[in-house]
Amino acid sequence: MEINKILSNAGLKCTGQRIKVMEILTAADLPMSAENIHALTDGMSLSTVYRIAEKLCEKGILSKNTIRDSDKFYYELIGGAHRHYAICLSCGQMRRVNVCPVAAPDIDGFTVTGHKLEIYGYCAECERQKQTAKKRVL
Repeated sequence: MEINKILSNAGLKCTGQRIKVMEILTAADLPMSAENIHALTDGMSLSTVYRIAEKLCEKGILSKNTIRDSDKFYYELIGGAHRHYAICLSCGQMRRVNVCPVAAPDIDGFTVTGHKLEIYGYCAECERQKQTAKKRVL
């Protein structure tokens, strides 16, 4: 869907700054922090990126999530399918999980509308470094 149409349908003005944030998130493969988005803008202030991201969340265009005990928020366009991520405990690298490992639960008296799942472990490089460090100690 066209960015201008998404913003208009949400009752938002199509400002250059909103469009830029939306373009960055549309091109992203993974959720992005405000700092990540800010780094890809041309002189937009970090506080403006935060305000835009929060407004887009409020309007249901973006989702806002934290990752394991972090105080940093990550923003992602809300699309048709939900996504899950594997997160390296050492370097923080995120990788998309291509399937949903959770079947819709049947909870008596409760209508499930969605879920979130984060998978933690070590990426191949960090695991290799851990093993190398372990061998050095032995």
